[in-house]
Amino acid sequence: MKAIITIAMLGLATATFAGAPEAGRTDGPEGSEYGRGGYHHGAQYGRFYTEGFMGAATVDFEAEGLNGLSLAETDIIAGINAGYMIEDWLAFQLGFGHISDQAINLYSGGVRSAYATEPFNYYFSLDAELYSPNGGDDHFGIVPGVGVEVILSHRLRVGLRYQHDFIFSDNDIRINRFTAQVQVDF
Repeated sequence: MKAIITIAMLGLATATFAGAPEAGRTDGPEGSEYGRGGYHHGAQYGRFYTEGFMGAATVDFEAEGLNGLSLAETDIIAGINAGYMIEDWLAFQLGFGHISDQAINLYSGGVRSAYATEPFNYYFSLDAELYSPNGGDDHFGIVPGVGVEVILSHRLRVGLRYQHDFIFSDNDIRINRFTAQVQVDF
């Protein structure tokens, strides 16, 4: 009986390993190396992603003039980004963020440049942004950022990001954001 079980186990193991692709060279068209040792998690490019984020935003506001008003307030920021990764290092994204107690909406669009070294993904971003406070004038801004993510699976990442908003207006407005995010790839 033990011999039959041992032979069955060996046969099952042989069948399992016989169906696995061999690591090696491919000379086919672009993308044919997947499953042959080329990429551990498959290609990162050609995918849509969404990412939710939440953290803290410090808004510094200074009015012009001799009696200029200076104000700095830190509140909770939350929002969502949606994007498309064109190459393994380049993505375009659109986003929305809301700073809670100050009732400020942030609408953005921009690019992200990534460098993945499993299990980490480092990236730089540059967004154009519409700063839209409730009851105030809308202003345009430029938002550079830097972040790091941990790749948990083929479709799930978590990370941290820092961004600094340069808002173009008559008053000096600056926003520093520290956020945590969860990204899901499709």
